[in-house]
Amino acid sequence: MAETSYSLQYIERDSPLHRAYPLVKLGWVFLVAAGLFLYREPLSGAIMLLLVLLTAVGVARVPPSMVIRSSKLIFGVGILLMFFHFFADPGEPVYHVGPLTITDGGLYEGPIFFFRLSVVVLASFVLIWTTDIRDLMVSLTKAGIPYRYAFAVFLALRFLPLVQREVDAVKAAHAIRGRANRSSLVHRFKLWQRYMFTVLINGLRKAEATATAIECRGFGAYPDRTYVKTVTFHASSLWLPLLFILVTAALLYFERLL
Repeated sequence: MAETSYSLQYIERDSPLHRAYPLVKLGWVFLVAAGLFLYREPLSGAIMLLLVLLTAVGVARVPPSMVIRSSKLIFGVGILLMFFHFFADPGEPVYHVGPLTITDGGLYEGPIFFFRLSVVVLASFVLIWTTDIRDLMVSLTKAGIPYRYAFAVFLALRFLPLVQREVDAVKAAHAIRGRANRSSLVHRFKLWQRYMFTVLINGLRKAEATATAIECRGFGAYPDRTYVKTVTFHASSLWLPLLFILVTAALLYFERLL
């Protein structure tokens, strides 16, 4: 697949991470999330962020430009959460920003929450970038999940890039007509209301068309379903979770020493 400006879609590459079994990569995301909630030092979260970035760019061969384009989605909410904890957490006052006070406890806890959220989002993006959603659906059915539920996961991931394209198309149309990038904040807020309404209506249309197509094909009429493409588990795929288990154990060990 050619490199594109859309970040929420599969990037076809020949890399060890692309060849890993989809459920192994899904388990890896949960493993990373569990480790981040166990860490009590910001340095551990920073090390995990660096390791996931190296995994994405170095191992999965995801273009750095794709990571940069996705940085607003990956780090945006995490940054807001960090600043919230700067002011909300109890502790000794350190800085005053108008009527608000930044505490030493907030300066310590804020980065921890930033890494917790941002690294999990980044790991989820790596899963999307390196996993064909059809392979994920087949592997879920092999794990015993009814194919109706596996197909629901497939549809959810399949609609993500479609919704992103829809948002970009609506934004471009508004920008051409009214120079939205140069408008006031109040006008931009009204534009976002229009974006959401347009995207919602178009999404409902796509959902209705998809439901009609599924019904016409008799989806769900039989207890089992066959697949043209098979997905085979290989023990070599376990290198990814084993590596991060070792890193997590090492970080927790050094945190206890400190």
